[in-house]
Amino acid sequence: MPNEQNRRPSKVTPQPGGRSPRRKPGQEQSQTVIIPQLSPEVLEKARRAAAEGKTPQQVEQETVAAAEQAARERAAQQTPPAAKPAQPAQKKTARKTRQEAEEELYQSIHDDHLWLNNPVMVRGLGLAPIVAMAINGSYAMMLCAAAVLLLTATRVLAVAVCHLTGNRFRALVYAFSAAVVYIPAYLILYQWFGSDLALLGVYLPMMVVEPVIIKRMEATELESVGEAFRRGINNTVGLCIAILLVGALRELLGSGTVFGRTVFSFAPLPLASQPAGGFLLLGFLAAVWTAVGGAYVHYKQEEVRHLYVNRKH
Repeated sequence: MPNEQNRRPSKVTPQPGGRSPRRKPGQEQSQTVIIPQLSPEVLEKARRAAAEGKTPQQVEQETVAAAEQAARERAAQQTPPAAKPAQPAQKKTARKTRQEAEEELYQSIHDDHLWLNNPVMVRGLGLAPIVAMAINGSYAMMLCAAAVLLLTATRVLAVAVCHLTGNRFRALVYAFSAAVVYIPAYLILYQWFGSDLALLGVYLPMMVVEPVIIKRMEATELESVGEAFRRGINNTVGLCIAILLVGALRELLGSGTVFGRTVFSFAPLPLASQPAGGFLLLGFLAAVWTAVGGAYVHYKQEEVRHLYVNRKH
């Protein structure tokens, strides 16, 4: 058994003047008091150490160390776990009102120039060159290339000039911008298509004053150059989809081919290659297009209404 006297703290000799001895810097008194207890496991370890032939001092040191280790483990188990730091409350996402949801829906419809607000099928722009010259895929491809070179560049240039002139003389600015852009556009088109470009006749230079290009001059608000570029691209893509669709269908119905490849051995509707057939076909396509788009818009509006039907706003 360990000697209790060896584990008693030595008596502290008071300093002269009644002062207690000073602690060395860096030494702090422990706040946790560990009381060793002789558990059966500790006694068993002491018996094993004695059986191994160790000296009483070694047995006593190992017994004390084992008792202190057991006391530390019990103290660690009794210590409550540290509280986790409180996490900041997540911000609640503001719910949109019905009016805000409807305005967002109408804005998305207005910005969709490919399907829901197509410049040809919905707004009826660019009809003259499409009806007169988009009689097959080759002519439609040339008109589409002309629209790509003219529409976006004209809109961006006109908006930039309007920023300089204070948004005055919009009609002249858009007309002259289209005329300026047409010169390099014609040179590029001639490099692409050669003398076949003359087949478009007067309808190619008519693109300069085509409403699909200069209709933006009617708006009183002045958009930014970046917004003009984005909307110009959307209008160009929507216009090209309509031109290629009409040209391919007229070639298929008028001659039984699509871009020169034979699909039918006969012409299902020869009238489609004439201007009258072009008007009829384009009117039918526009009616179907707007009907499908209107059904989709109605579905989205009903979806918003059912979503906010039980809300006050």
